[in-house]
Amino acid sequence: MDYKGNIPVFEVSGNSYEIGYGVGAQAKKYVLNCVQSYKDMFWAFNGLDWEKCKKLAQQYIPTIESYDPDYIEEMKGIADGAGLTFDDILLLNCRSEVVLRGNADLPPDGCTAIAVTPERTGGSTYIGQNWDWKPSQRDSMIIVKINQAANDKPNLVLLTEAGIIGKYGMNSYGLGFCFNAMSVNEFPHGGLPLHIALRGAMDSQNLCEAALKVTKMQLGCSVNFMIASADGEAIDIEISNDDFDILYPEKSIIVHANNFKSLRLPRHPYRETSKAKWPDTFIRTGRAEKLMRAIEGDIKPQDFMKVFSDHADFPTSICHHEDPRDPVHNRLGTVTSFIMDLNRMEMYVALGSPCMARYQLYKF
Repeated sequence: MDYKGNIPVFEVSGNSYEIGYGVGAQAKKYVLNCVQSYKDMFWAFNGLDWEKCKKLAQQYIPTIESYDPDYIEEMKGIADGAGLTFDDILLLNCRSEVVLRGNADLPPDGCTAIAVTPERTGGSTYIGQNWDWKPSQRDSMIIVKINQAANDKPNLVLLTEAGIIGKYGMNSYGLGFCFNAMSVNEFPHGGLPLHIALRGAMDSQNLCEAALKVTKMQLGCSVNFMIASADGEAIDIEISNDDFDILYPEKSIIVHANNFKSLRLPRHPYRETSKAKWPDTFIRTGRAEKLMRAIEGDIKPQDFMKVFSDHADFPTSICHHEDPRDPVHNRLGTVTSFIMDLNRMEMYVALGSPCMARYQLYKF
């Protein structure tokens, strides 16, 4: 284990179960914190206890097994390593579908993601994001360096909530991954959990394969995936309940928050439900676009850091802070901020609000 700043780094390898066991055993403290945080959150949000939620999560097992049985084995390993049940870890990986999707009063994971291709950087592809969610999750964040040679899959640097097998990061093929939560008024039961789909994308060799991995099965939630490549390209995949669309950078820059940008989605008769509740998504998107496009010369990671620290329209700004006027369980803040240089295979990560937290450099 290696500490840089406040985020622990763990290295694991082997088959899927061994990878999971290594995470569970080494990061047990963080996995247990993650479980407790969501136990508290689910009760505050829905009045649902953890045991009931675990039963709801079991419906996703057949879908995950048909998608990639390796992911079931990895979750089993995490559970055994951390001294928890498989259902505890399964629920963490299905948390959006089990609890957050169906509650109209809940905030989605807020976030502002940006990718810039080499025409505006002088040679590198950059992708990064502020992830705004429950500040209690700052104590659950870990970085996992995963050697998947035994499974013939790319190696990963995964920035995640401990116990969740797919989130943010980059792989050894030079792909980088971000995502934004979104919501639609109706969604079919079941579907592939978005964090599992994201791990599938992370296990891809190129952008096309990653796009196929997140669209080949019906997902359990609407979501936006932003994926970039060291080859100098980036795409944005918006997924609704019955369709998807792929957006391309305009003049080498693409920005996304928590609302649909495609004019095709969601399709009639469905409607987007997050934009009316959380209009800050439009302000964050527009503000980030304006700030990034106003940069003269080559865009650098430090420019991302400045944009991610912006406080226009505080506290629901790009650098998001808790609003004391909101109910306690609905207060959001930036949990982590990160920027990836996919050509240098480096990632700058700040734990907490980037206006106060210092970015630390991690190398693949």
